[in-house]
Amino acid sequence: MLDQRLARVTALAQELWGNDVDARAFMTTPHPMLHDKPPAERAVTELGAREVEQILHALAFGLPV
Repeated sequence: MLDQRLARVTALAQELWGNDVDARAFMTTPHPMLHDKPPAERAVTELGAREVEQILHALAFGLPV
């Protein structure tokens, strides 16, 4: 299940940035909306994965995050 969650949010990041390098940077950089934890670390739970997805969707639509 963990692999599926991480794969899902990583795929969204790759789709948003269009390349693995920028997606990886997002997934491994602490984010203030995730209690200063990297998205990859928060995505280990379903709730954390949903939080990461919300950030990615907001970025995709140009909303502030």
